[in-house]
Amino acid sequence: MNFKDLINENLILLDFQGTKKEEVIKELINLLDKEGVLESKEEFYKVVMDRESISPTGLEEGLAIPHGKSKTVRTPKIAIARLAKKINTWQSVDEENEVDLVFLIAIPETEKGSTHIEVLSQLTTTFMTEGFIEALHKCKSKKEFIDRILKEDKNIDKSINKNEKKIYDTPKENHISNKLNKIKEHLLFGTSHMIPFIVAGGVLLSLAVMISGKGAVPESGILNDISTMGIAGLTLFTAVLGGYISYSIADKPGLAPGMIGAWIAVQNYKTGFIGAIIVGFLAGYIVNQLKKIKLPESMSSLGSIFIYPLIGTFLVCGIVMWGIGAPIANMMNSMNLWLQGMAGTGKVMLGAILGGMTAFDMGGPVNKVATLFAQTQVDTQPWLMGGVGIAICVPPLGMALATMMSPKKYTKDEKEAGKAAGIMGMIGISEGAIPFAASDPLRVIPAIVAGGIVGNIIGFLTNTINHAPWGGWIVLPVVEGKFGYVLGTIAGALTTAIIVNILKKDAEENEFENSISVNYESVKGEGEAEVLAITSCPSGVAHTFLAAKALEKAAGKLGVKIKVETQGANGIINRITKKDIKNAKFVIYAHDVAIKEADRFNDIKIIDVKTKVAIQNPEKLISENL
Repeated sequence: MNFKDLINENLILLDFQGTKKEEVIKELINLLDKEGVLESKEEFYKVVMDRESISPTGLEEGLAIPHGKSKTVRTPKIAIARLAKKINTWQSVDEENEVDLVFLIAIPETEKGSTHIEVLSQLTTTFMTEGFIEALHKCKSKKEFIDRILKEDKNIDKSINKNEKKIYDTPKENHISNKLNKIKEHLLFGTSHMIPFIVAGGVLLSLAVMISGKGAVPESGILNDISTMGIAGLTLFTAVLGGYISYSIADKPGLAPGMIGAWIAVQNYKTGFIGAIIVGFLAGYIVNQLKKIKLPESMSSLGSIFIYPLIGTFLVCGIVMWGIGAPIANMMNSMNLWLQGMAGTGKVMLGAILGGMTAFDMGGPVNKVATLFAQTQVDTQPWLMGGVGIAICVPPLGMALATMMSPKKYTKDEKEAGKAAGIMGMIGISEGAIPFAASDPLRVIPAIVAGGIVGNIIGFLTNTINHAPWGGWIVLPVVEGKFGYVLGTIAGALTTAIIVNILKKDAEENEFENSISVNYESVKGEGEAEVLAITSCPSGVAHTFLAAKALEKAAGKLGVKIKVETQGANGIINRITKKDIKNAKFVIYAHDVAIKEADRFNDIKIIDVKTKVAIQNPEKLISENL
């Protein structure tokens, strides 16, 4: 039930002069009676005072919530009094409470088990909002008083407020495009939680096999124990993938149906990662539909922890077992047979496609599609990672090499970025090339795509096998065919460097900009920032922090205070608080996966963009919305 259905200006007294509890309650009951809420105000007064004798209705911070349930009440309403003087004799839970804000709740007898609890819950939750009570005392009119209460009502359609979400980079998107974007976000949310499992599992298993020198899983000793750890990670990752796709769609109630359904699909029907993805989406949408079913008040608290997970798990697993499990398994088997049968020109074509996609957006959604395809089959088709692992590191290594080969074509900042890109490339982080692509996409992107294609094809043709679901030279210990892997990396990086340097002109340094020292650190304190931002990407590493730094630097140049919260691999860092939201003008969502705890931002203008927009056009993004 919404507050807008319970209150109106006729049910509010501002700065009432009453000095006794009985006097205040009678005056509020008079308001209810004039509004036609009561059949008998005398009977309702008796009900309310009987309730007062049972236990205190005074709370703390000046609040009191007297209430009564009676057949004399026609419809649920709340009458409110803000008192001119505090009443220190109102019996309260906090003995030192002096009441000056009274909410009298009138509930029909027939709704005492549902509406009564719902309204009390809404009120107490609202009172806990930081600054809410203080704001009510500052209101100068009844309209302002009501508006302040409605602002905190989580059940009101927020589209009527100022916080309507602005999709900055796709103003002409239609409904289908928005749906596809949400599907992509859910998928990337699942993969971001899956990656640590396949990395840890794949590397541990590969190390155990490599050290044993037998080309097989060790049968005893500590190496067998290490391989068991690795197998556990590679066994769990599909369940985690399905579970967190479902979690992204339906929140915590979707986690169990997604994980259990994906586990059954993969373990019992051998559906592989595609089955886990399908089951994850299926589970999320089923649980979302279940959540729309209104439960009795007595059972509502059990919904999220018992009813939805239980019924959702049964339905999802039933659909897998008695419907889609076998067809998905047949599809996966056909795909694996096709991959196994590839040779010569087939590998060249696949290598060109995967290499180009991996390099194209440097850790973005297109990259994730290609790398996910290889990563999730590292245990059955490790040659895929042999080529893709090369393509992952070619963009940053190629740009690092380019800055060394033709330093005159790059600014001082770009040459420094080249050093960082070289390190990032060696450890398999494609995002090291983003600063170059952001400043000169028409020259850089074709060059890194060409390099990725060359590197990936060489990896495939030299039969390089990479047992780790990662890229760069950091995985060389678990690579079979190291010569082909190194050759592919060098050839790909050299291709990128030569092409980009042919296309680029000599750089022109901006001496004025170089002479300015800009402080672009994110605000750490509460309530100081004019602009807020959240950055988040699938891996929780590079795009997350590159977008954060770009926004911070742009804000520094514009002279604007910004607070950036990163939702990355280490969780939520520099968390945005209620006080921050209250004082800021807007919040920027720079994300490729679903934002965590998005409900915090129901009452502030939202600018919704991809991380690449924040990286490429941060100043425009901030200045246009100030």
